Amino acid sequence: MIVWLSVDMEGISGIVERSQLLPGELQYETGRKFLMSELHTVLAALKSEPDVSEIIVNDSHDGMVNLMWDQIPDGVRLISGGTKAWSMNQGTADADVGLFVGYHAKAGTAAAVMDHTYAGQIFRVRLNGREVGETGINAAVAGHFGVPIAMISGDDKLCLEAGELLPEAVTVMVKEGVSRNSAKLYSTSETSSRLASGVKDALARFRRSELKPFKVSNPAQWEITLMTADMADRAMYCPGMERVDGRTVSYQSSTVLEGFRAFYTVMALTSGRPLY
Repeated sequence: MIVWLSVDMEGISGIVERSQLLPGELQYETGRKFLMSELHTVLAALKSEPDVSEIIVNDSHDGMVNLMWDQIPDGVRLISGGTKAWSMNQGTADADVGLFVGYHAKAGTAAAVMDHTYAGQIFRVRLNGREVGETGINAAVAGHFGVPIAMISGDDKLCLEAGELLPEAVTVMVKEGVSRNSAKLYSTSETSSRLASGVKDALARFRRSELKPFKVSNPAQWEITLMTADMADRAMYCPGMERVDGRTVSYQSSTVLEGFRAFYTVMALTSGRPLY
């Protein structure tokens, strides 16, 4: 089987606040060390499975140049860099099964470590009426290609969100959120054990055909609520976008991929500080 990983950073054990997440910040290199350690655990577990023929890893955090190429094991293909058509989902189409590593809860989730949905200007996203975060959006893109998500790791709030959306998948809790910038952490040995067991269980479920791709019915309705009305004004430059209210726009897509492009266009149009 070909296994694809989308690797974010906020949901990595040991990560609790912003300075660990952004290049140039005081604690970024420490956060990066935690990230690589957790990734190595997951990769080692995958490489121990005899029927895993190929592993594709997509760097999915911020500018997407966080994973250290010189520390990637032989036989693993790394997709690095930020200008990618499918962003966090790049490489999904080439896989049989997917894993989300280091993911976080959707924007507005109480006591979730660094909760957000793709970008700070996004207040809420609804897909066919259901509120979703990065887990739901990315699972829908993977589902378009017929790829099920077998495992999702992150804090306890992310695991609850993922469990409701993808009940057949394995969720691996690597920390417990106390607030947006604090968490109860486990030892590295406990975290590693949880992740290795999660990988083994996830692939076993895939082999037993217990996993289903997350399919969204088409046409799909995307409803995006932004932080300010000014942002919604700018989002309306996207062709086909409709205004719902002061801060909310909507888009009806014929496929999930088309809808994802529209969603990403909204983020591009609304980035930066609003004008007051």
